[in-house]
Amino acid sequence: MKRFSILGSTGSVGTQTLDIIREYRQEFELIGLVARRSSEKLLKQAIEFRPKYVVSYEKPTEEWLNALPEGTLYLHGEEGLMAVLEESQEILNAISGVDGILPTYHILTMGKKLLASNKESVVCLPDLIRKNREKVVPVDSEHNALFQLLQMVRKEHIKKVYLTASGGPFKDLPVEDLEKVTVEETLRHPRWKMGSKITVDSATLMNKGIEVLEAMTLFDLDLDHIRVVIHPQSYVHGALQLIDGSFIFHVSDTDMRIPVLHALFYPERKPFPFEGKEIIDLSNITFEEVDRKKFPALDLCKWVAQMGGVYVPVLIGADEAAVELFLKGRIKFTQIHLVVEEVLSSVTFKDPENIEDLLKVIDWAYHKGLAVGEKLA
Repeated sequence: MKRFSILGSTGSVGTQTLDIIREYRQEFELIGLVARRSSEKLLKQAIEFRPKYVVSYEKPTEEWLNALPEGTLYLHGEEGLMAVLEESQEILNAISGVDGILPTYHILTMGKKLLASNKESVVCLPDLIRKNREKVVPVDSEHNALFQLLQMVRKEHIKKVYLTASGGPFKDLPVEDLEKVTVEETLRHPRWKMGSKITVDSATLMNKGIEVLEAMTLFDLDLDHIRVVIHPQSYVHGALQLIDGSFIFHVSDTDMRIPVLHALFYPERKPFPFEGKEIIDLSNITFEEVDRKKFPALDLCKWVAQMGGVYVPVLIGADEAAVELFLKGRIKFTQIHLVVEEVLSSVTFKDPENIEDLLKVIDWAYHKGLAVGEKLA
């Protein structure tokens, strides 16, 4: 049995991972479930799956604690997180946003296997990720697809690596109408059900730009070898163009449980325990060029990829602030990338040398982003 833990168990990826574990319960000794809030959802997960530890950063009520099953111990905050990591062999980091960076740092410095579903930590800790690449399995659909595809061919045979983007809810909206879109419209992703932050990033294509940085780190790819294309159906999660003119696609339904299942059991493969699709169900498959005028965040991320160093955590912190301001109705959709661009242009300090410096840079960029955004409001 794998001694396994989930960080961010109540989020979308965490919940779908528990769907898999429910079907393969005999394969896992669940050490810990970790979440920010001591929510009813976390409590229900603890009651059903009976992990050794349940951890939250928000202190629960006495009633909540008394409802925990026998054999499950509640631990609070960072102390609880470290206890969970210490006793686990493999950890899924599905914490959303910058809060996932420090856990990834601890997981890899402790020599544990990381199932990576927090892109901020991958792009902000590139040296640590590269040093421990054999202990990292990508979970998110695009990078899990590339992870599988790249094992099929020799690197010198690859001409181009493709990341696909659905185009989000505004793919066909005239660029002049973007200024008027609402938060509610932005959160209606046409293909995936995700948290608010990543859904907004998907609508701006900031998410896809960060995924370019992520692919460079995970797979040691050059920026010039990566191309982003619009694929509205979201069935092709990654593709390779080879030097002989052929293409290799990774195709599956828009169901996160598919890449999660692969990551949980890699290098083995297990049967998908839910209803799946036939190949005819995946018709039609089309690709389009990205409208760079409509989605300027993609070029902004390309510039950051070229600059590297301190600009990566600044991008992450500034975007966290900009999306927060948009979700609160303080800035327009079209101002998200402007906030990030302004913060990036304000950088005057050197590359971070350690995890403490890194977190300080992100915090600076976040608060600078809030200040810039409030001026635009």
